[in-house]
Amino acid sequence: MRTLIATEGVEIAMDQRALVVRLQTPFAEYCADDATARDVILAGLSWPTDTPAGYWQRLAVDWIEQGAAVDIEMAEFLEVIATMVKLPQKLRHKARAIVRRRQSEEQAFQP
Repeated sequence: MRTLIATEGVEIAMDQRALVVRLQTPFAEYCADDATARDVILAGLSWPTDTPAGYWQRLAVDWIEQGAAVDIEMAEFLEVIATMVKLPQKLRHKARAIVRRRQSEEQAFQP
């Protein structure tokens, strides 16, 4: 499966499988070489949900919980994950909590 990743205005065709396997390493140990942490997380969040127990989505959520920043595109994927009943409840709750935390942080910064 190939996906287009936009990095600094340039779209790069990357193999999504090559990105998601990087999620098996802790976020703090990830060293961006040809893909940003954002690219890797988006690859995991957007992985087809027919994988057992949402494995790649869970690892992407773990990276976010380990300190990766969440942008609007990630939040949109997290909102979808939070509503997919075929994914584990624990994963759905984590995704929902991240979205809520992001929303409350955005509201706190609005004048």
